[in-house]
Amino acid sequence: MKTIKQLALIGPTASGKTALSIEVAQKHNAHILSLDSLAIYQETDIVSAKPTLKERQGVRHFGIDMLSPDTHFDVTTFIKLYHSTYALCQKEEKNLVIVGGTSFYLKMLLEGVSLLPHFDDEIKKKSQKQLHDLPKTYAWLREIDPEYMSLIASNDRYRIEKALLIRLQTELKPSEYFAQNPPIPTITAPLPLYQI
Repeated sequence: MKTIKQLALIGPTASGKTALSIEVAQKHNAHILSLDSLAIYQETDIVSAKPTLKERQGVRHFGIDMLSPDTHFDVTTFIKLYHSTYALCQKEEKNLVIVGGTSFYLKMLLEGVSLLPHFDDEIKKKSQKQLHDLPKTYAWLREIDPEYMSLIASNDRYRIEKALLIRLQTELKPSEYFAQNPPIPTITAPLPLYQI
């Protein structure tokens, strides 16, 4: 497989990222992958400031208008999108410009995320029952793993649910699980990064 060149442009809304990314993509035979966590959704044109079809000037964009607003999207889904975009760039002999304001996704590409275990349906059902009493579940998890749970707010249902699922599925403390399953970076080659 051909190794492609890639770079990242990040910056706040209305900083000129779109115009610059298109100019770079045209000059360097590249596709564009959006880091914008709202642009992935259809019907979010105003809140996400996504480029119009005219503004895209024939450059192929990924991560824009892909999902309906009621579809769940998170960093692991974004990493899958990156992999599929990268593979297509290799196939089409295109380079890749990664652009957006959501630097969290870029950080996760560079630093990696830990893979979660497969959660059985029974475990999911059990966790949903326990989550009906979020304060009690949080207190139970904090008793088991005070170090890890001290990093999670007592009302952060999403992260409490992940910690609970890990505990129920693996019988490990979340901190033990993540120690055994450290983050795996997606992008390991040097990535030129430009902040606008």
